Amino acid sequence: MRNKREKFICYRYSKLCQLLPVTPHKYISLAKKQLDPGNNELADTVFISKFDWSENGNKDWLIYYWPGERTKEEIKRAKIKSINDQTEKYLPGPKEEVIKYSKEQITLIDQLVKINVSKVTAENLIKNNDQELINKWIEAINYSNAGDKAAYIVKAIRENWQFPEEYLRGIKGEEQKEEREKTEVIKIKLQEEENKKRQEEIKKIEQIYNSLDPLEQEEIRIETENRLPEFWKEKLNKVRVKGTTSKLLEVVLEEKRREIIKEWLDLERINKR
Repeated sequence: MRNKREKFICYRYSKLCQLLPVTPHKYISLAKKQLDPGNNELADTVFISKFDWSENGNKDWLIYYWPGERTKEEIKRAKIKSINDQTEKYLPGPKEEVIKYSKEQITLIDQLVKINVSKVTAENLIKNNDQELINKWIEAINYSNAGDKAAYIVKAIRENWQFPEEYLRGIKGEEQKEEREKTEVIKIKLQEEENKKRQEEIKKIEQIYNSLDPLEQEEIRIETENRLPEFWKEKLNKVRVKGTTSKLLEVVLEEKRREIIKEWLDLERINKR
């Protein structure tokens, strides 16, 4: 191809059968069944970009091949090597520039090679495509039913295919899970802040109560008991008769007492000390 104007190469079916070698068929339908699996594999692995059959008016059909990215890379390297081999004898100078990859890019290349993508194609993908897209496809390929994952992922990245539905559902589920976790963390943080404020308020009101003179404290005690609901008044009377204490009743009394102190502070019946 390097010495031709055409952007493709063409073989007669009979010639190609001799080169492979395989037994030629009499009908083009059988010939296609014979060679197209190999032709498709060459296309899937980006060695050729496409191929085409032509009946050519007789039974010795023509098959056209257009080079793919891998072929172009190999032709390019062969040209450079040929030029270097000639010029190095007479004009010693800088070698072909070696492209340096970051650690992240090297990791992606290695991951693509593990999927059976050729190193040349993997490097080409890294140079010409978004790394985040490649990283996502390395995960998404496991959710596809592709028989040849290498060919599939190369085409998917280059042609910007839609990600598999199962992969997208998985991402959405993870995002929803992260959102729920964030919401839960925020709720816990707000609750902790609320509890802290409440504890500070309780401490402050207790300090005010303890700073009051005995007469004011007694007045608040009486008002507290008077404001108790009937159920708790009965509980209080029973406790006094028995001479016992109730932790729950004490909590109710303290809460009611704080309520009264805050109210009286607002009404300026007592002063902050």
